[in-house]
Order: sequence, then structure tokens, then C-alpha cells
Amino acid sequence: MTLFLREDFLFLFDLTFAIAARQVEGQPGMIVGPIAQVFGFLIDLLFNLVYSIGPAHSLGITIILMTIIFRGLMFPLHLKQQKSMMKMRELQPELAKIKEKYGNSKDPEIMRKSQAEQSALIAKHGANPLTGCLPMLIQMPLFFGLNFIMRQTFLYINRLSDMYYNLSAALIRVPGLIHSPPMQALSDELIPSSINENNIAAGQMLAERGLWYERTAEQLSAVIAEVGDVLFLGVPEHLSRLISRFNMEDWNSIYAYIPDAYLPEIQAMVNDLMQIETFLGFRVVESGGWNWPGIIIPILIAVTMFASSWIMQLRNYDPNANDQAKMMQKIMLFVMPVMMAVFTVNFPIGVAIFWITGSTFQLVTDLIMLKRSGTKFRLPFMKESEGK
Repeated sequence: MTLFLREDFLFLFDLTFAIAARQVEGQPGMIVGPIAQVFGFLIDLLFNLVYSIGPAHSLGITIILMTIIFRGLMFPLHLKQQKSMMKMRELQPELAKIKEKYGNSKDPEIMRKSQAEQSALIAKHGANPLTGCLPMLIQMPLFFGLNFIMRQTFLYINRLSDMYYNLSAALIRVPGLIHSPPMQALSDELIPSSINENNIAAGQMLAERGLWYERTAEQLSAVIAEVGDVLFLGVPEHLSRLISRFNMEDWNSIYAYIPDAYLPEIQAMVNDLMQIETFLGFRVVESGGWNWPGIIIPILIAVTMFASSWIMQLRNYDPNANDQAKMMQKIMLFVMPVMMAVFTVNFPIGVAIFWITGSTFQLVTDLIMLKRSGTKFRLPFMKESEGK
């Protein structure tokens, strides 16, 4: 996958990645599948609560609410991480003395003694250098699970499942719509080649068994079990997977082929779904991309992550750190937010909302702890002697 630099100085993913971000999602793997099932169940519960208060923007509000709850549950671990990092900072002078005591010897026995003495000192004071990794390790499974959920929300949120099923059934009832030019063009664009190949194999199998025109749900399931993941436009559950990837431009092209007798009902169904899936002008199941106004999303990710990382480094600032450690801190502070923004540009906006909300939550809690600790305020580019 090629990365290239445009005149606007933005790193862009190769076009094939952007297309794949809009395509129908395949079956989840052995790792993502169970994670998506667990968090999908929780999202469904929260969504029903939010929807009962008001349908508008309910999916975006659900993600924010879920993130706040998740971060709240993670806060004791985050607090433990901060305390451990502060202890590690306080122990740096003693750790430096141990390293100086044993020198730069490459002798395995001397290196083992040095490491053992450092580990004993760290354990004695209740510090753990690995604690800082735990919040990220716990957060990443939810990040990838949510990415899959946002691409196929109707599989996990029962109310959306019913709405997409009813819309798919209404589209199938429109004479000739499934085989219309825009529907076929969107099928070619949004259905991955692997699923299309399975569709052909399943179609041949159904024809050979005399089940092409008339078949039961059990007979179709048996064929799918043999072939793998398929998507038949004439089956409402399957069509839901395709139309869930439609944007308003796609729907407008479909509307042109729907007779007036069917159009008002279908438009009303689409509008209801768009109202649920839209938050602050963005459809949370779509990716923001690099175009305006979608570019706002990666910018917000970078800004909130930078601010959160800066406050964390400020709380754990070590004036005795060596130049290499200070350089690594600057890389983490300035480079990681940009990398995260680029990484998530083609993820669904719902995933970005999760990340932005989480970073903001951490920023606020760290600011409160920073104020209570009495740490001197210092901007990233200020000298150590400056601040207030």
C-alpha cells in the first residue's frame, strides 16, 4: 500500500484502502468476532436506553455514553498507572546508581545481577514499569471490535436490524429494482471479490439442486455453510449488508429507479435510519476521509490525543531524564497523534468518536490530578526553568 505526499502535506492511504473502507465487511475472525459480540451486546443495551429518550443522533450518543462508562471503569487502573510512573520517576537516581555500580559490562552474570538488583528495588517500592501498557492493551480490543460493529451495526443492535430488514424487504418488493443499473453498479463496487466468488459458487450449487427459484431458509443455509460467506440481493438479511454501506449519494441514484407508488415509504425508512446514524452532521458508520468536512475528524483525534499525552508527560516529567529519553517523549508527544489520525482516517466515524471521547475524558481527569499535585504548568516547547 503506497503512501504519498500531496501539496496539502497530508499523508494519504492508497485508493484501494479507501474503497475497501466502504465495502461490505466480511465475517469477523476468531479474535474480533467474540470481542464484537460482547461489546455489541452492551451497545445494544445502551442504544435502547438512548433511543427511548429520543431517536435523533442516538447511535453517536450511545458511543459517547459507552466510552465514558468504559473510561470510568478503567480510571482506577489509570490512577494506578500514574502512581507507578511517579514512583519510577522517583527511583531513577537510585536505578542510575545501580547501573553505574555494574558499569557497561557485557558479562551475562554481571548483567543478571544488575537487573536483579534493579528489579528488587522497583518491587520494594511497589512500582511496575509495565503498568503503563495495560490501559492501551485493554483499550485496543474494544477499538477493533467497535470498528467491526460500526461497519455492520444492524448485526448487533436489534432495533437497527429490524429497520434495515424492513427497508430491504421494501426494496425487494419494487419491481426490477434489484437488477437496476445503480443497484448492480453499487453491488460491484461494495461487495468484495471474495464474496462475489462465493455468490457464483452458491448460485451454481442451487441450480444443480433445483433450488434456484424455490428454496427454504434451511436449504439456503445449508448451501451457505458449504460455500462460505455469500450475499444474495434478493434475501432481506443479505441485502441489509449492502445497503448499510450506502451514503446519501447512493440512495439518490437508487431513488431515480423507484416508482412514485413505493418512493415515499422507502424515503421515510432511509431518513429514519439516517437520523439515528447521524451525529453532529456526520454519519457515524461512514469514514471521514481527507475531504472537507470529514478532515475535521482526524484533526480532532490528533489534537485531543496530543493534549492528553502532553498532560500525562507533564505529570510524570523527569528533569533528570537523559537526552535519549527526552527525545522519545517528544516523538511520542508529536508523532503518535499524527500517526493515529492517519491510521483512523478510513475507519468509521463512530470509532473516531470513541477515541476522541476517551482522550478528552483522560485529559480532563489528568488536568484535575495535575492541579491537585501542584505540578508547574509548562508548555511542550518551554525550557525546564520556565512555567508557572
